[in-house]
Amino acid sequence: MLFSDLVGSTALGRDVESEHLSELLSQLRQIWHRAVAKHGGRIIRTQGDGALAIFGYPQSGEDDGRRAAEAALDIHEWVGELRHDGVSPALMPLRMHSGIHAGTVLLTQGDIESGRYDLIGDVVNTAAHLSRHAGPDQILASLDALGPHANFFELAAHLPAASGMPQARLVLGRSTATRRFEATSRRGLTPFIGRNEIFGFLTRFLSEAPAQAQRCAVVVGGPGLGKTRLLEEVLGHVGTERIRLLRGSCESYVGAEVLQPFLQMLRAALGIRADASLVEAKETARAALEPWAAQLGPNAESILALASAGADARGGRITVDGVVGDLLGFFTGLSAHGPLVLVIDDWQWSDDASRQLLQALLELPNGPHVILASRPREDGTEWISGAPHLFLEPFQGPETDFAVRRWVPQADPFLVARIHAYAGGVPLFIEELCHSIAANDPASFEARSKQGWIATLVASRLARLPPDEAKVVRAAAVIGNTVPHGLLVSACGSEPDPAIVRALADADFLFADPAGGVLRFKHGITRDAVYDTIGLHERQALHKRIEDTLLARSEQADGEDAMEALAYHSQGAGHWKSAAHYAERAGDKAMAAFALDRASAQYQVAMQALDRVPNRSREQSLRWCLLANKLGMANIFDPLSLTDDTSVFERAVAIASSLGETAAMASAYEWLGYMCYGFGRFREAVTHTRTALELARKLEDRRLIAQIEATLGQILAASCQYDEAIALIDAAISTKQQRSRRHGAISFGAAYALSCKGGVLADRGDFEGAHACFSEGMALVEGSTHPVVNSVRNWIAVALIWQGRWQEAEQLAVEGARIAENTRSLLLLADCRAASGFARWSATGDADGLLQLRNAAEWMERRNFHFYTSVQYSWLVEAATAEGDVETARRYAAHVLRRAREGERLGEAAACRSLAKLAALRQDLGLSERWLRRAETSAGWRGSLRDAALNLSLRGELLAGQGRGEAARQTMMEAAEKLRALGMHWHAEETIRLVIGIPVGYANDQLARHCAV
Repeated sequence: MLFSDLVGSTALGRDVESEHLSELLSQLRQIWHRAVAKHGGRIIRTQGDGALAIFGYPQSGEDDGRRAAEAALDIHEWVGELRHDGVSPALMPLRMHSGIHAGTVLLTQGDIESGRYDLIGDVVNTAAHLSRHAGPDQILASLDALGPHANFFELAAHLPAASGMPQARLVLGRSTATRRFEATSRRGLTPFIGRNEIFGFLTRFLSEAPAQAQRCAVVVGGPGLGKTRLLEEVLGHVGTERIRLLRGSCESYVGAEVLQPFLQMLRAALGIRADASLVEAKETARAALEPWAAQLGPNAESILALASAGADARGGRITVDGVVGDLLGFFTGLSAHGPLVLVIDDWQWSDDASRQLLQALLELPNGPHVILASRPREDGTEWISGAPHLFLEPFQGPETDFAVRRWVPQADPFLVARIHAYAGGVPLFIEELCHSIAANDPASFEARSKQGWIATLVASRLARLPPDEAKVVRAAAVIGNTVPHGLLVSACGSEPDPAIVRALADADFLFADPAGGVLRFKHGITRDAVYDTIGLHERQALHKRIEDTLLARSEQADGEDAMEALAYHSQGAGHWKSAAHYAERAGDKAMAAFALDRASAQYQVAMQALDRVPNRSREQSLRWCLLANKLGMANIFDPLSLTDDTSVFERAVAIASSLGETAAMASAYEWLGYMCYGFGRFREAVTHTRTALELARKLEDRRLIAQIEATLGQILAASCQYDEAIALIDAAISTKQQRSRRHGAISFGAAYALSCKGGVLADRGDFEGAHACFSEGMALVEGSTHPVVNSVRNWIAVALIWQGRWQEAEQLAVEGARIAENTRSLLLLADCRAASGFARWSATGDADGLLQLRNAAEWMERRNFHFYTSVQYSWLVEAATAEGDVETARRYAAHVLRRAREGERLGEAAACRSLAKLAALRQDLGLSERWLRRAETSAGWRGSLRDAALNLSLRGELLAGQGRGEAARQTMMEAAEKLRALGMHWHAEETIRLVIGIPVGYANDQLARHCAV
């Protein structure tokens, strides 16, 4: 959508005679129509001094955004050239402001009020909004609309858009880019990945071109698979010392000239610049052709006209038929002077004359060698009969991982897997999704991809399908990414013709699963884009037909997959009550199998469905609150999946309060508190959980009271309010163990509570007691795959790190990371990878271990997540200090100190010790002393004997640095004794090594004894 509006029309209306203004506006309308038609668009509506144009109707094209921007540039230029005798020069030149956006709209026939067509959808409003925010003579285009064609233009940054508005850039003018690859490569290229076999074939083909009997090779691949990139790499590797290489490309762009790739080669061979004027082009061509004049004979003038004006030149004898013969003679002459290789990109958009010329060139006895890059033919046949066709395939998982990390270095493995599945391994799609992620919330890239050029590309391919094939694709899109044959028959109303299914596979829409009975979309992008093209009423009818089919299969209706499918199709059919029912059942089944990500998704579907139920009953509102509790249970071991959003739980509190249901209020407040705890918002968590406890005590519900007390104990432990925390945890564990003995159930809650208590004891230096708690917790869940097992394991790893038992900590954390990856828990994966990375760096100084720690912290930071992050960030501060990276140490320390203000002080003393060391290195003894005192205060407030001993060791170091050797020795000897008593033997050894380094003038028996130990 292009919305273009005249600037200052109010002043014009006030200062210009109405007749003159009418004439001016008439000229303006002519410009709109001329510019929009030139670039393949349609004027939808004009109103006064504004116009709305659409590009991509009736048939979408992947370059529609580029067309809109080109049209806007022409409009702005031509309007600026307008003059009228009745308008004061002071009001000239006229200036426009324009907005461009892309997406799906509902388009219906219009009327005298709405224009040629009536457009409904947010895309129009967004384009108008961008136009309003553009200044005089500015064009503001969303990046979603421009996509990879953005670099055909000179762009400038724009102030951040209002909430809900897309990212946009100012279009300043056209860039020097003339090819799509040149435009897309300007933002940087992913390192060349894979394609080794095809790369080798093409390299040999070029290197052996003079003696190669095979004259043509065709690289075939769907859009975005990297055909042009492959050619660039091959040509860069081979070089052109032994061959003459000419390149050309075809375009689908409106106005592309006949014989485009060959005319590009002709101009390149004659040395004519792409931006040369007609006069300059003629002069250059005439000089280059002079040595050829005798050989070309009467064709010389034709070649000269072709090189300067193209095949559409007016006058003379230049027709398409004549042009093919002229160019054939020219390239025949070039071939006679040495090996000639022609490389043509995007051959699928070639015109008839180009195909005719290529065939004639390949039939020459000693003609040029040719490499073509093309998408597959829509009829499935070969482009060049007998030529080798080299087919590019999508990336595999490891290749996608490598590509993603070029653009999003800290991408977690779950994000990489989502990108791979959604993009189907298509390199360009992967790259576009990564750009979207880098600029926005990682959780939203699927939704954003529906609004831009990728969706337009899919829609344009869908529009070219025959109606019977398009019908099958739309039916399959309603079913989902995986399309069981029986459901496809139900959706289509009959058995699809096998030839149609094969054609859709050839067209890269669907493929048959090798196991049989199932079709699959090549990638989620295609499925979503096709789904968005289906009208509401057709979509609802298809969903209802599939829902009826699923319900008829009563013997299969109780499985988890069947429940999910019923929930999805009931929702699509608008059957909200049924959708809520089936989604909740699917979520419960997933919870029972510990498939927490699927459970979370289904509970959210159920809540969204209940929100759509008209006149929702009291019971349904209470059901919504219960679903919020279930959602909390599904996410509490991986709250990163909810991206720091507690709005659902806040709403549950509001609903329960409005209903006056005390029990529901108590549960809602408990889960609100627990989720705040999971997001690291500990102060809020304590407040909400104390409210829940107060409500539970009013109810005199002993089970609920014990449950909330356990929750409060865990939160207080995180807030370092240890005494009250241990008292509540001990009481809760006792109650849970009694209930577990009575009912024979595994007490996951007791295991987690024990791990929290173990963390408290470890922080206080009671490592023996801590490991006893951990062992008891692991015994409760032995053999289970519940995520709580990994939570306990992670606490053990942290305790081992605090003790300096690096190898044990690393082994345990590596195992924990493997399990977390299998169970798709990002929080636990981040925790385990952070622990294993820091342990490895501490033991060996391995830089990869430190990078692993940084990446894990980045995963959490990108999601604004803070659960116990002071621990990981204190490790980062320590590592940065050891490496002398002052600025990085300060940045990480600032995070730790912010967490301390929230009540999470576990990493505070460690960060303060590092800051004290850095200050001492700068000889700022006063600041060093202040940071050390803060570390001592933090340790004392928490009763942390381990931090107190480490603080004492540092104090000795600082005394040594001040030249107070005896005081330093005595202080560090005392610290070493305490560290050894706590079981922190590595730290004790390090302290003794430092003592040995202090200059001494006499033997020290106590030091000798410590060294022996």
